[in-house]
Order: sequence, then structure tokens, then C-alpha cells
Amino acid sequence: MLRPNRSAPPADDYGLLAAAATVPDPITARTVRDLLRANGIRATTGPAGAPGPIGRKPWRVLVFPEDAVRAYEVLCSHTA
Repeated sequence: MLRPNRSAPPADDYGLLAAAATVPDPITARTVRDLLRANGIRATTGPAGAPGPIGRKPWRVLVFPEDAVRAYEVLCSHTA
């Protein structure tokens, strides 16, 4: 019996989560995640796919879609 051809999900597929930020490393991702959590926004982190120009993999900070606008506002209020 033949099985259907199943491929892995795309590297940018985070299921139900939305990317709130892309940062250069996991330490920065944790810092951003902690900032969002301190503001009552559920957040997690994950690698963002292919390595960047200096060979390091960027990281994403992920939130639920219903928290994405608030996450954006929090991040904007904490960046110059």
C-alpha cells in the first residue's frame, strides 16, 4: 500500500502562534519574551529558520494571534 507524500511543515509555520518579533539570538528572544510576559502577554520563542548573514540562526518571539496587537504595542513602547 502506498502512503501519501507527507512533507514537513514550512520552517515559518508556527501553528496557531504568530510571530511578534524576530531577533538575532536566543538570549534576546528570552528577554523579549519575558518583557511580553511581564505585560500579561503569553509568549514563547523558537528558531526562525535559515541562518542569517553572519551564520547565526535568528529567533522568533511567538504570541497567540489575539495578543499580537498588544504585543506590538508593548514592543514599540520599549524600543527607540
